[in-house]
Amino acid sequence: MPWFGHPPRRAVISALCVALVLALAGCSDDDSDTAASSTTAADRTSTTASTSSTSRDTTTTTTEATPVTTAPGTTAEQEVIDRYVGYWNARFNANAGVPNPDDPALRDFATGRQLDAVVAETQSNLDSGVAFERAAEPHNIQRVTVVEIDGDRAVVQECVVDDGLVVSRDTGEVVDDSVSTHNVQAEMLRVDGVWKVSEARLLQQFEGVAGCALAS
Repeated sequence: MPWFGHPPRRAVISALCVALVLALAGCSDDDSDTAASSTTAADRTSTTASTSSTSRDTTTTTTEATPVTTAPGTTAEQEVIDRYVGYWNARFNANAGVPNPDDPALRDFATGRQLDAVVAETQSNLDSGVAFERAAEPHNIQRVTVVEIDGDRAVVQECVVDDGLVVSRDTGEVVDDSVSTHNVQAEMLRVDGVWKVSEARLLQQFEGVAGCALAS
Protein backbone atom coordinates (compact mmCIF):
# COMPACT_ATOMS: atom_id res chain seq x y z
CA MET A 1 0.00 0.00 0.00
CA PRO A 2 1.17 3.58 -0.57
CA TRP A 3 3.18 4.90 2.34
CA PHE A 4 3.19 8.51 3.51
CA GLY A 5 5.69 9.16 6.27
CA HIS A 6 5.37 11.84 8.93
CA PRO A 7 7.79 13.35 9.70
CA PRO A 8 9.25 11.62 6.62
CA ARG A 9 8.06 14.00 3.99
CA ARG A 10 8.14 12.21 0.68
CA ALA A 11 5.45 9.98 -0.72
CA VAL A 12 7.11 6.60 -0.97
CA ILE A 13 6.00 3.02 -0.55
CA SER A 14 7.59 1.29 2.41
CA ALA A 15 9.66 -1.89 2.45
CA LEU A 16 11.98 -3.53 4.96
CA CYS A 17 15.72 -3.42 4.29
CA VAL A 18 16.21 -7.19 4.14
CA ALA A 19 18.06 -8.79 1.22
CA LEU A 20 18.95 -5.32 -0.01
CA VAL A 21 21.32 -4.88 2.91
CA LEU A 22 23.85 -7.06 1.09
CA ALA A 23 23.61 -5.21 -2.20
CA LEU A 24 22.93 -1.59 -1.28
CA ALA A 25 25.08 0.71 0.80
CA GLY A 26 23.88 2.34 3.96
CA CYS A 27 21.71 -0.28 5.66
CA SER A 28 22.05 -0.46 9.44
CA ASP A 29 20.06 -1.10 12.59
CA ASP A 30 18.40 2.31 12.22
CA ASP A 31 15.90 0.98 9.65
CA SER A 32 12.42 2.45 9.69
CA ASP A 33 9.16 1.19 8.23
CA THR A 34 6.44 3.69 9.05
CA ALA A 35 2.86 4.28 7.94
CA ALA A 36 1.18 7.67 8.37
CA SER A 37 0.04 10.69 6.38
CA SER A 38 2.57 13.01 4.76
CA THR A 39 2.47 16.79 4.58
CA THR A 40 6.02 17.85 3.82
CA ALA A 41 8.53 18.57 1.07
CA ALA A 42 12.04 17.69 0.04
CA ASP A 43 14.49 20.15 -1.45
CA ARG A 44 15.65 18.87 -4.81
CA THR A 45 18.96 20.66 -5.34
CA SER A 46 21.06 17.63 -6.05
CA THR A 47 24.33 15.84 -6.50
CA THR A 48 23.72 12.79 -8.69
CA ALA A 49 25.80 9.78 -9.60
CA SER A 50 24.91 7.11 -12.14
CA THR A 51 26.33 3.62 -12.36
CA SER A 52 25.87 0.53 -14.47
CA SER A 53 27.71 -2.76 -14.85
CA THR A 54 29.73 -1.28 -17.68
CA SER A 55 30.23 2.38 -16.83
CA ARG A 56 30.17 4.99 -14.09
CA ASP A 57 29.10 8.57 -14.73
CA THR A 58 29.14 11.16 -11.95
CA THR A 59 27.53 14.55 -12.27
CA THR A 60 26.94 17.43 -9.90
CA THR A 61 23.84 19.42 -10.74
CA THR A 62 21.71 22.16 -9.26
CA THR A 63 18.12 21.09 -9.76
CA GLU A 64 15.48 23.61 -8.77
CA ALA A 65 11.79 22.72 -8.59
CA THR A 66 11.33 22.59 -12.36
CA PRO A 67 10.89 19.66 -14.76
CA VAL A 68 14.15 18.11 -15.92
CA THR A 69 14.93 17.94 -19.64
CA THR A 70 17.48 15.35 -20.74
CA ALA A 71 19.86 16.59 -23.42
CA PRO A 72 20.38 14.63 -26.65
CA GLY A 73 23.23 12.15 -26.36
CA THR A 74 22.78 11.70 -22.62
CA THR A 75 23.71 8.26 -21.29
CA ALA A 76 20.93 5.83 -20.46
CA GLU A 77 21.85 6.02 -16.77
CA GLN A 78 21.72 9.82 -16.69
CA GLU A 79 18.38 9.81 -18.49
CA VAL A 80 16.94 7.61 -15.75
CA ILE A 81 18.41 9.86 -13.04
CA ASP A 82 17.08 13.01 -14.69
CA ARG A 83 13.59 11.56 -14.83
CA TYR A 84 13.78 10.37 -11.22
CA VAL A 85 14.88 13.79 -9.96
CA GLY A 86 12.22 15.32 -12.21
CA TYR A 87 9.56 13.33 -10.37
CA TRP A 88 10.49 14.89 -7.02
CA ASN A 89 10.59 18.33 -8.64
CA ALA A 90 7.11 17.76 -10.06
CA ARG A 91 5.88 16.62 -6.65
CA PHE A 92 7.27 19.75 -5.01
CA ASN A 93 5.73 22.05 -7.61
CA ALA A 94 2.34 20.34 -7.32
CA ASN A 95 2.36 20.93 -3.55
CA ALA A 96 3.75 24.47 -3.47
CA GLY A 97 1.40 27.46 -3.30
CA VAL A 98 -2.00 25.81 -3.59
CA PRO A 99 -1.56 22.03 -3.96
CA ASN A 100 -2.89 20.72 -7.27
CA PRO A 101 -3.53 16.96 -7.43
CA ASP A 102 -4.45 17.39 -11.11
CA ASP A 103 -1.06 18.84 -12.05
CA PRO A 104 -0.20 17.13 -15.37
CA ALA A 105 3.47 16.91 -14.36
CA LEU A 106 2.59 14.28 -11.76
CA ARG A 107 1.32 12.02 -14.53
CA ASP A 108 4.28 12.89 -16.71
CA PHE A 109 6.80 11.66 -14.13
CA ALA A 110 4.89 8.96 -12.20
CA THR A 111 2.84 5.89 -13.00
CA GLY A 112 1.05 3.07 -11.20
CA ARG A 113 1.22 2.95 -7.42
CA GLN A 114 3.53 5.94 -7.13
CA LEU A 115 1.16 8.08 -9.18
CA ASP A 116 -1.74 7.03 -6.97
CA ALA A 117 0.35 7.83 -3.88
CA VAL A 118 1.49 11.29 -4.93
CA VAL A 119 -1.98 12.32 -6.15
CA ALA A 120 -3.48 11.19 -2.83
CA GLU A 121 -0.79 13.05 -0.90
CA THR A 122 -1.33 16.25 -2.88
CA GLN A 123 -5.10 16.02 -2.41
CA SER A 124 -4.55 15.55 1.34
CA ASN A 125 -2.34 18.63 1.52
CA LEU A 126 -4.94 20.64 -0.40
CA ASP A 127 -7.70 19.51 1.95
CA SER A 128 -5.54 20.13 5.04
CA GLY A 129 -4.67 23.72 4.12
CA VAL A 130 -0.90 23.19 3.93
CA ALA A 131 1.74 23.65 1.25
CA PHE A 132 5.44 22.99 0.63
CA GLU A 133 8.20 25.58 0.88
CA ARG A 134 11.96 25.28 0.61
CA ALA A 135 14.22 25.76 3.60
CA ALA A 136 16.04 29.08 3.73
CA GLU A 137 19.38 27.24 3.95
CA PRO A 138 18.88 23.77 2.46
CA HIS A 139 21.51 21.08 2.93
CA ASN A 140 21.44 20.23 -0.79
CA ILE A 141 22.34 16.56 -0.36
CA GLN A 142 20.86 14.12 -2.85
CA ARG A 143 22.75 11.22 -4.41
CA VAL A 144 21.05 9.02 -6.98
CA THR A 145 22.65 5.86 -8.37
CA VAL A 146 21.32 3.62 -11.12
CA VAL A 147 21.41 0.05 -9.81
CA GLU A 148 20.23 -1.61 -13.02
CA ILE A 149 18.50 -1.03 -16.32
CA ASP A 150 16.76 -4.05 -17.81
CA GLY A 151 14.76 -3.21 -20.92
CA ASP A 152 11.91 -0.92 -19.90
CA ARG A 153 12.57 -1.31 -16.17
CA ALA A 154 15.18 0.49 -14.07
CA VAL A 155 16.08 0.51 -10.38
CA VAL A 156 17.67 3.49 -8.64
CA GLN A 157 19.07 4.01 -5.16
CA GLU A 158 18.84 7.43 -3.51
CA CYS A 159 20.24 9.08 -0.41
CA VAL A 160 18.60 12.44 0.27
CA VAL A 161 18.37 14.93 3.11
CA ASP A 162 14.74 16.02 3.37
CA ASP A 163 14.74 19.52 4.86
CA GLY A 164 11.80 21.23 3.17
CA LEU A 165 9.05 22.98 5.11
CA VAL A 166 5.34 22.41 5.47
CA VAL A 167 3.46 25.65 6.06
CA SER A 168 -0.12 26.68 6.70
CA ARG A 169 -1.52 28.33 3.58
CA ASP A 170 -3.75 30.61 5.67
CA THR A 171 -1.20 31.90 8.17
CA GLY A 172 2.20 31.04 6.72
CA GLU A 173 3.05 29.33 10.01
CA VAL A 174 5.57 26.52 9.73
CA VAL A 175 3.83 23.24 10.50
CA ASP A 176 6.88 20.98 10.08
CA ASP A 177 10.52 21.95 9.73
CA SER A 178 12.12 18.68 10.79
CA VAL A 179 15.17 17.38 8.94
CA SER A 180 15.70 13.72 8.11
CA THR A 181 17.87 11.58 5.86
CA HIS A 182 16.21 8.97 3.67
CA ASN A 183 17.69 5.90 2.02
CA VAL A 184 15.30 5.05 -0.82
CA GLN A 185 15.11 2.47 -3.57
CA ALA A 186 12.82 3.19 -6.51
CA GLU A 187 11.62 1.29 -9.53
CA MET A 188 11.05 3.08 -12.82
CA LEU A 189 9.21 1.95 -15.92
CA ARG A 190 9.58 3.25 -19.46
CA VAL A 191 6.07 4.10 -20.62
CA ASP A 192 5.68 5.15 -24.26
CA GLY A 193 9.41 5.84 -24.38
CA VAL A 194 9.48 7.94 -21.21
CA TRP A 195 10.85 6.87 -17.82
CA LYS A 196 8.42 7.24 -14.91
CA VAL A 197 8.65 6.40 -11.21
CA SER A 198 6.37 3.44 -10.54
CA GLU A 199 7.27 2.67 -6.94
CA ALA A 200 9.59 4.12 -4.30
CA ARG A 201 10.44 2.30 -1.08
CA LEU A 202 11.86 3.83 2.07
CA LEU A 203 14.63 1.51 3.24
CA GLN A 204 15.94 3.65 6.08
CA GLN A 205 15.26 6.95 7.79
CA PHE A 206 17.65 8.86 10.04
CA GLU A 207 16.97 11.95 12.12
CA GLY A 208 18.91 14.97 10.88
CA VAL A 209 21.82 14.71 8.45
CA ALA A 210 23.03 11.18 9.13
CA GLY A 211 23.44 7.67 7.75
CA CYS A 212 24.10 7.55 4.03
CA ALA A 213 24.34 11.37 3.88
CA LEU A 214 27.62 11.17 5.79
CA ALA A 215 29.17 8.65 3.40
CA SER A 216 32.02 9.98 1.29
